[in-house]
Amino acid sequence: MNRPAVDRRSVVVLAQGLALLLMAVVLGGPLVGTGPLSDLVPLPWWVLAVAFAVTEACVLHVQTAREARTVSVSELPLVLGLFFAGPVDLVVGRLVGSAAVFAWQRRSPLKTGWNLALISAQTALTTAVLHLVLHAAPGSAPLAWLGAFAGAFAAHALGSVALAAVIAVYERDLDLRGLLRDIAVGDPTAPVVVTVGLVVVTSLQASLVSAWLLVPALTGLVLGYRAYATLTERHLGLERLLRFTQAVSDSPETDQVLSRVLGEARELLHADRAEAVFVGNREGVTAHVRLGTSGRLSRSEETVQADAWVLDLVVHEGGSVLVQRGTRDADQRDWLDARAAREAVVVPLRGSTGVLGALLVLDRLGDVRTFDAGDVALAESVAAQAGVALQNGELVDQLRHDALHDALTGLPNRTQLQRGLAGALERVAGGRSPGAAVMILDLNGFKEVNDALGHQQGDQLLVVVGQRLTDAAGSAALVTRLGGDEFAVLAEDVADEDAAVRLGRRLLRALEHPVPLDGMEVEVTGSLGIALAPAHATEPAALLKRADLAVHDAKASTRGLRVFDPTVATEDPRRLALATELRTAVHEGHLEVHVQPQAEVATGRVVSVEALVRWTHPQLGRVGPDEFIPVAERSGLIGPLTTLVLDRSLAAVAAWRAAGTDLSVAVNLSTRSLHDTDLVDEVQRLLRRHGVPADRLTLEVTEGSVMADPARTISVLHRLRDLGCLLSVDDFGTGYSSLSYLKKLPVHEVKIDQSFVTGLRRGGEDVAIVRAIVDLGGHLGLTVVAEGVEDQATWDLLADTGCDLVQGWHLARPMATDALLPWLQQRERTAPHRPALRAL
Repeated sequence: MNRPAVDRRSVVVLAQGLALLLMAVVLGGPLVGTGPLSDLVPLPWWVLAVAFAVTEACVLHVQTAREARTVSVSELPLVLGLFFAGPVDLVVGRLVGSAAVFAWQRRSPLKTGWNLALISAQTALTTAVLHLVLHAAPGSAPLAWLGAFAGAFAAHALGSVALAAVIAVYERDLDLRGLLRDIAVGDPTAPVVVTVGLVVVTSLQASLVSAWLLVPALTGLVLGYRAYATLTERHLGLERLLRFTQAVSDSPETDQVLSRVLGEARELLHADRAEAVFVGNREGVTAHVRLGTSGRLSRSEETVQADAWVLDLVVHEGGSVLVQRGTRDADQRDWLDARAAREAVVVPLRGSTGVLGALLVLDRLGDVRTFDAGDVALAESVAAQAGVALQNGELVDQLRHDALHDALTGLPNRTQLQRGLAGALERVAGGRSPGAAVMILDLNGFKEVNDALGHQQGDQLLVVVGQRLTDAAGSAALVTRLGGDEFAVLAEDVADEDAAVRLGRRLLRALEHPVPLDGMEVEVTGSLGIALAPAHATEPAALLKRADLAVHDAKASTRGLRVFDPTVATEDPRRLALATELRTAVHEGHLEVHVQPQAEVATGRVVSVEALVRWTHPQLGRVGPDEFIPVAERSGLIGPLTTLVLDRSLAAVAAWRAAGTDLSVAVNLSTRSLHDTDLVDEVQRLLRRHGVPADRLTLEVTEGSVMADPARTISVLHRLRDLGCLLSVDDFGTGYSSLSYLKKLPVHEVKIDQSFVTGLRRGGEDVAIVRAIVDLGGHLGLTVVAEGVEDQATWDLLADTGCDLVQGWHLARPMATDALLPWLQQRERTAPHRPALRAL
């Protein structure tokens, strides 16, 4: 057989009540049989009972934390009973009168018993204190007055301690400071009421006829006291409402607003529970938001048929509902039973679009009173402030969403990426995630789409790309737009590089299909850089920077996807120092331009040179181009560096021409240079400055630089060709789409990559590749240059293939520009008729 659960708090409260009864017996026992202090106006217990019942019914209810505290003028009959009744009659009369009021108020048995025990102890304590004081000087009126005040103060202190003990049981918190303050300050009305009582006692002792004069005075006092009590309670309510208004105004989050609304509604209306109900889209389904005892919100969707009539009145008609304790209305009674409530106030929650739902406040604390019209008005004020706050919260939420999302694509922006990345790296550092990857994707040819079709179509392209990336990434990654045509992807729980690369390739494949724009299909490609945590960095800014370096490497290559390579990172201390010192060297002209001759295969006649930049560092010595050129590209120095090489190369050509030697010069252009909008104007300016014909300048580009952004590159090459410059494709044969793009490029020559030239003497595939390139160049009318020729045998093999020009150490090493003419003169003197001669 299951026994009902025992409420431990009730047991503790019951034990406190028994302790109070014991205290009453101990204090009042010695006074049993003692008569009244004055026989002039004898007061039997039943008269006192009536007096105490009347004064207990005219009370002010003050809320202390989660308990209702009652302040009354019961000190008035108490003082009269101290002087004109025996101690036993006083205790009995007060208990009977109080019990009658408690029964009328329908208080619970536990509360009734505890309060009666407290009244017994307080009455016994007051009587004991008075008799103790009078024992020192019997018959002294001033001492009797002092005893009455001391007894009232002692009774109040006992009540404060007992009440704090009960609150501690239910709230599990004892406010010692508040308790001491309450004892020290006391009940502000008690001294006044005790004084009035002593005045009545003194008047009656002087003349019984004066009692009739006291009736209107006391009536006015009671009425004034009740008015004061009402104003005090209203003032406290207004203060709480003001604090509530300020609190919800300072809470931008919807959850914070709801939490404060429900919490403050409970406190303002002295209620046990409060909840918000929002009408759902489905018939009969409502969303309920409740505030638990821990202060946390709980949500649920419920279908409560008993709510129908309340929601119809409140949500659909916009009215308020007051369901008082003891209602006889069947619908109200059923609704209270369904919610296990005794009483309720229900008011509408209004938003900018109308009534959103309802605010429910259930079960007023204490048994002294039920909800009334004033509580409805207060609840409506709470709901009105809540509606404004919720509306403002929605606005703040929208603003916050806009601050974290891209306005065009709706994707998360850089700020949200950084927040997500910080959280991901924290989980990696804590061992809760094996790793994370950041990918930056840069579209190729986006500027041309904007220029050709307009910004509206360019924006549409970005929206489509964002959607494709999101679909390709799925739930495994966060896709964001950084700005312009740059996107970023954050992938968590990435265990290794292969997993990141697979995701990166999937993202690039998502862009392969043409995008329909303005009646045409536009091809879109991208370059993707990947950085991994913790392998490459453990800080958000550092990881993003490494992903950015990787995407630049991807744009410079033909593969379209690169994982960050620490061996070429510019964050290396040596490279960081080089970036600073290279800037100084470029701006102060400390770099040198060397040239390497190119000769006709058939005759050996030198017809052109290739310009090569050289840097001799004051501390590090010779720094190779393969080290400082990438530094220049990543630090934004490639433009000034290219201008310096072009300027010095054309100056050298002009000097040679003035000396009677007409040679052309070839200058390499990097991928970044081809994306420089001022490149064509800068070349034209320098040609004009040095007076060099445009056909004496050959500009070399690599297949990788062309493939990084074909549309933009081909457009720039056409403009350079229109100037009259010659164009060459360097390192030809190493790209995967050489043949398909060669026919589209406005070039004049191709340079066979030296990796194929150095292997000619071994035969095999290299011979076939070189012959194929030479034949292709011949059919397309292009000059074919072989670089990396290091011996006569290779020269001869190239002559057999029909190659046009050669370049390499077998002809000459790179030399300073002012050393070229002496070298040419020496070469002519030593071997005037040989087609080729090893460099001196």
